[in-house]
Amino acid sequence: MSRQRTINDQIWRSNRLSGCTVEDRYALFYFLTSPFSNVIGAYEIVLRVAASEMGWDVESQLMNVIRRLVDADLIYFDADANHVWVKVWWDHNSAKMAVASTLRKKTLEQIAALPEHWRNDYAGDFINRLPADDPLRDTVAMALAYPSDRVSTAYADPSDSPLPIQSGKSDTVINQGVSEPDTVSIPYRQGMDRRPGNTTTNTNSIYNTTTTTGADHDLQYPSSLAPAERVSIQNLIANIPTDSAQALLDELEGAIKKPGTIRTSKVAYLKGLVDRHRTGGFVPSAGIQVATRREHHAASVNVCASDAPSLSKAESQARLLALKAQLSMYTRMPR
Repeated sequence: MSRQRTINDQIWRSNRLSGCTVEDRYALFYFLTSPFSNVIGAYEIVLRVAASEMGWDVESQLMNVIRRLVDADLIYFDADANHVWVKVWWDHNSAKMAVASTLRKKTLEQIAALPEHWRNDYAGDFINRLPADDPLRDTVAMALAYPSDRVSTAYADPSDSPLPIQSGKSDTVINQGVSEPDTVSIPYRQGMDRRPGNTTTNTNSIYNTTTTTGADHDLQYPSSLAPAERVSIQNLIANIPTDSAQALLDELEGAIKKPGTIRTSKVAYLKGLVDRHRTGGFVPSAGIQVATRREHHAASVNVCASDAPSLSKAESQARLLALKAQLSMYTRMPR
């Protein structure tokens, strides 16, 4: 008997997938719905079987795509244990329902069975997906023997501001046609996020009617941005003064260069910074070094330019005549 898996339709507008190929998206959808999958979205796979189910070859196709998904921080792949951790799993499933009374035992068992060298990383991420004021956070941390001093505030990333969850009559979800009680997919439990900046921009000029205000030709953007990411970021900072916009871009670049800082996407991370700027809560940190390095480079260029001696018009003409005389002399020399 098959199980039911649900994928939130906002995945089609996810900035995290803006740089992904069709093959990347296909593989990610497979990992979100794979017959190997479990309650927690971290499970062992058989590469040969997975490739066969996708109609691919293991080495030339599947492994290449897995590497790209790992680089994009959409999955983690443990090649030694053949385990996949789908890092966007809880964007489509409810972490709270995974530790409800009917599924808690299975969830904790599956987390405990993960390879030891990255089990704590997974546990920390999972605990932070639970509501900040929910006592389940401490309960799960104790059950997993996760250090209590490492339990941080939920949604620590500036782009992770949670939407209010509508209360339901019951915490129990019934999936019709499901043979095993390990499916916790709850479509749109948090509602569909229609906030500005939560969608990618179509760069096709035929369809793109979005215009931005203000000139940004003097702004320095992180060099690692994909074209679609840059367009989305331009829209986010369109009405922000140039100095402030550059400080936000520098902070983004500093975060990009520090692995592990950005847990979602570059665009979503910047949106969190923009929101903080608008409320007066933005304080530069990682961007200070970026700005300082750029200023030093500009200063060195100016020094080099100022060291070059300036020539008068007469001196320039004299040097030009001398060069012409030398050239004419060489052309008259016998070969």
